[in-house]
Amino acid sequence: MKKRRGSILVVVLFAMAVLSLLAMSFAYRAALEGRSARHRAVMVQLKAQAASAVAIALGRLAENVNNFDHPSEPWRAHGPLVSEDWLDAWVPGQVSEAAAYSADYQVVDEDGKLNVNYGSSVSLEKLGMSQAQIAGLFDWMDGDNNPQTDGAENEFYVSRARPYRCKNGPMEVLDEMLLVRGFGPLDCLGEDANHNRALDSNENDGAESYPPDNADGRLRLGYGDLLRCIGDGRINLNTASAAVLETLPLSEGAARQIGQFLEFGDASRGPLEEHAFRSEVDIDQLQGLTDADKEVLKGIAVYKSSHFRVFAQAIHRPTGLACRLEVLVQTNDQHTSVLQWKAGE
Repeated sequence: MKKRRGSILVVVLFAMAVLSLLAMSFAYRAALEGRSARHRAVMVQLKAQAASAVAIALGRLAENVNNFDHPSEPWRAHGPLVSEDWLDAWVPGQVSEAAAYSADYQVVDEDGKLNVNYGSSVSLEKLGMSQAQIAGLFDWMDGDNNPQTDGAENEFYVSRARPYRCKNGPMEVLDEMLLVRGFGPLDCLGEDANHNRALDSNENDGAESYPPDNADGRLRLGYGDLLRCIGDGRINLNTASAAVLETLPLSEGAARQIGQFLEFGDASRGPLEEHAFRSEVDIDQLQGLTDADKEVLKGIAVYKSSHFRVFAQAIHRPTGLACRLEVLVQTNDQHTSVLQWKAGE
């Protein structure tokens, strides 16, 4: 009888242990599902807020009625959205010094970049590309299957672990560059994660936080910051970076002269339009340029752009969750068309 009671006790204890494990498992799964549900709710908010930031950016682009573009205009230069009282979710509460959500955006003028489909080997080398990268890029875009020295055509791409064919045509989206032999994410994306052309702390801390960088105290721009695929190849002189201007066949110091002419701030003399190119007249009047420089600039210049890229992000501070949007738009006579909408988290 004692032996039987002992066996029953063992069975009862075993059953209790199993039930306890099941209860713990159920509680753990319930907690995970609850957390997942909360995160999904947060992501819904983040997606809506990132889209709101894009809408604000597009609204400011539509308000630009000048016959020129300039980085000091409201579409590009703006304060933090939290300071402009757009959404209650972005306003700090009375208990917390910071709001749970924050959002911001940057607008980049695509027409201020070098069009990769029109770029020469000399101009691409000036941007920092190696000869092997240039060869690979031209092989990707040309119409034949004959590889250049250090280049790559179908034979290389179809032999990869995940095979694909060489484009052999003009580049349509710059993401294609990640498929080209010799190019990696850092080459294409660079270190300027928020596209503000300034070296922020998270862009100079190595692998400590996103994006990955070399912590050398200098901002490394990616080819995505300097190249584009859209448009007719002409460049907006008002928004082109020094790196892009230096790819042009200009005399030494010409790019610096252009940059100094475009500088505008609190200490600048005259209104903004006196610091922007609006026509060939402004090119002719700029001192420090040779006649040859002026002819080059007149041949490639535009002053009002048609293509812009908006980078927006919304962040939930308590969880660290984020939603990022990249939106390419075309503007024409105050009408804006969305050409590409790319989301990321």
